[in-house]
Amino acid sequence: MGMFAIWYSKGDEELKTMNRIAKALGMTPSPHVRDILLELCDEGKLAWQEREKSGRWTARGYYALVKTLITKKYGKRQIVVKHKGVVSGQLEMGI
Repeated sequence: MGMFAIWYSKGDEELKTMNRIAKALGMTPSPHVRDILLELCDEGKLAWQEREKSGRWTARGYYALVKTLITKKYGKRQIVVKHKGVVSGQLEMGI
């Protein structure tokens, strides 16, 4: 579900194939991955649609039903780290 949130935050809302989902998670597309996706569909977190491929069989495209709660992009804050009054480093924190 985290990958769908990342895709949505980048504006990518097209249907995702099992192959694309598995590769994004560092897995190999397999019947096991398909079973996981179908379980998520049964739980109501994902849904799927049939999609036509030119000259090929039909494929399933998955999409998330639960949208991400983060709707606003926040900036970064830089913090200067000092040791005995001397700047010794800098931290960057995403807020």
